[in-house]
Amino acid sequence: MVIIQGNIVISEDEKWNAVISCNKYYDGLFYYAVKTTGICCRPSCKAKTPLKENILFFNSVDDAMKEGFRPCKLCRPDIKEHNFEPNRELIEKIKEKLIQNYNKPINFRFISKEFGISTSHLTRLFKEYTGLTPNEYVSQLRINKAMQLLIKSNDTILEIAYDVGFKSLSNFYKCFKQNAGISPKEYRKRNSINEIKV
Repeated sequence: MVIIQGNIVISEDEKWNAVISCNKYYDGLFYYAVKTTGICCRPSCKAKTPLKENILFFNSVDDAMKEGFRPCKLCRPDIKEHNFEPNRELIEKIKEKLIQNYNKPINFRFISKEFGISTSHLTRLFKEYTGLTPNEYVSQLRINKAMQLLIKSNDTILEIAYDVGFKSLSNFYKCFKQNAGISPKEYRKRNSINEIKV
């Protein structure tokens, strides 16, 4: 990369190396479009690397769009960098899916596939943005719902455990105690007493 009369000049080879290494440093300095897919991307895009002969380079995403290319839905070159956090958006979408399905059997391999990432990458990103693994997050959702049901319903502890998605009572007790610090029975007893006092 060289600067000539205040303008950054990047060689074709340097651009290509930035694309194959998904180098975030070059984001905003140039964009590339793939002739075979009709899509334009940021240099840091994690989509499958195209063949060199199938790409064109552009100084702006607008230039690429004027040539008929569409912005990539993965790296969103049409959104300004400081307004766009693709990983945060991805994790929010995954959280929504988990909230809607917390009481059903959850297969993280299928969820990873649905969102186009590996299971290990999902776990790493999820922990980075929430402080919890996906399994811990689902377990917390289930326990939070169980706490509500223990106070507001007359269902047995076994019924509640199954209603919120646990497949074994012993696992429910273990997770509940880890999250609440007491057993489900003790939690119900303490909170029903508090409700009567109020």
